[in-house]
Amino acid sequence: MRQLTVLQPGIDRQRMAQRMTWLLAYGAVFFAGLIVAAVAIKRAQQPYIGLAGAILLLVIASWFFRPRLTLYATVFFALIGDLVTVSWFPFNKNLSSVESILYISDGVSLSPLELVLFTGIGVTFMRAFAAGRRPFELGTLGRPLLVFTFFVLFGLFRGLSKGGDFRISMFEVRPMLYIVMMYLLVNTICTEARHLRILMGAAAAAVFIQSLLSLEYLQGLEIQSIDDLDTLTEHGSAIGQNVLFMFALTSLAFRRIDVRQRIVLVVMSVPTVMVYLASQRRAAAIAFAAALIMLGIMLFWRQRRTFYKVVPVFAVVAIGYLGAFWNNESAMGFPAQAVKGVVAPEQLGEQDQASDLYRIAENIDVNYTIRTSPIFGLGFGQKFYRPYPLPDISNFEFNEYVPHQSFLWIWIRTGFFGFAAIVYVIGRAVMMGGDRMYRMRDGPDAVIVATALYFVVMYTIYCYVDIGWDPRNMVLLGTALSIVGRPLTSVRRGVPPLDDEPARAMAGTAVSA
Repeated sequence: MRQLTVLQPGIDRQRMAQRMTWLLAYGAVFFAGLIVAAVAIKRAQQPYIGLAGAILLLVIASWFFRPRLTLYATVFFALIGDLVTVSWFPFNKNLSSVESILYISDGVSLSPLELVLFTGIGVTFMRAFAAGRRPFELGTLGRPLLVFTFFVLFGLFRGLSKGGDFRISMFEVRPMLYIVMMYLLVNTICTEARHLRILMGAAAAAVFIQSLLSLEYLQGLEIQSIDDLDTLTEHGSAIGQNVLFMFALTSLAFRRIDVRQRIVLVVMSVPTVMVYLASQRRAAAIAFAAALIMLGIMLFWRQRRTFYKVVPVFAVVAIGYLGAFWNNESAMGFPAQAVKGVVAPEQLGEQDQASDLYRIAENIDVNYTIRTSPIFGLGFGQKFYRPYPLPDISNFEFNEYVPHQSFLWIWIRTGFFGFAAIVYVIGRAVMMGGDRMYRMRDGPDAVIVATALYFVVMYTIYCYVDIGWDPRNMVLLGTALSIVGRPLTSVRRGVPPLDDEPARAMAGTAVSA
């Protein structure tokens, strides 16, 4: 009887918290529905605003009922949008974006993605509070990511306190916050390996659909516009396309993978290759080459026979392709031109050489800017200094604020400690992902971890030379960091899980004996 008396207050408190959570959920859905209805009536000339608003409301409300399904939908919708080819798609755009089908008002500077993420964080916290659990699973990379987020907020305060442009600073900061939010949500909600498989499948499906929409956009252009086209999609799209390619190639190469998965991924890759060649992002092609090398290393670790069958043949084909397309500047020769840009940049065409010279001059300016405030940085919303004049690229609105060297840009905005924090997160993630790939058993889970590891490496390489801190890639980066930063649940070669210290100690004793 004494034990029941002690536990009763705790049970009553938990029930009260659960009731409060559901009351808040119903109230939020009710009032949000009224707002959507009012906006739809006011903007009757926008034919899709009611449908888009209803879908957004449904996604937000589903956090209270099906949080894992909502997380899949968040990744799916975030990876579809493209500023160039799918400009109407509203998920990553502000509700103040006139071209979006969910345009509400010029003064609403929030995006559906942010509404969904903030709701997910809030609901996950309330659920944990009601159940008496800690709100989020931090995992191995959670604390350094929180440290990085602290310095991002510090950079925001520093930049605004020095008179930085508020609108620009919000544009720069917001994607930085998506990383830690996505990491915490994936780490907390996806508790089984199959959840991660579905999550990566949703990402691949989104890239495929975005490619179809991009092809539709391309077909709608006039012939002259296609000839003058410098790039098809926005800068960061090519990294997501790389992920789909590596997902498909790894599924083909690894053992114990369902044939249906292999067929579906290959079919999805076909239109994506067409968009990829039309976009011609050289930095993404170099990142893709690095991922192929990683796949070769993994095959050497895991499937030595497959390595000797595939890699030599691939090397011969690649060398033959480079020889045949070395001076071909068409879409088919684009990968060869990307390799030429690294091996023999002086042989590139005038346009590519001009692009490289711009980046070299810009890097000089970026390094100078860092030296003016190496510890604390300039903060967000501040222009980087230009002692070395740059050509005019005013068609990119933020050219005075966002250089192509995206990693050193972090140093300018958050200072040395913010830069060190993100470098530690990336380095630690690559180390953990590589170790897991060496130890994991064959099968679909190994493909998922490998694909997440590819993305982290490819994205790092891409951001070294191009603009990449966009909402889509931040969502995918937070997801990938959660996947590679998890303890092993399946191992091979008799090696115990990394988080199982007693088992590791026993294994070490057995080896010594």
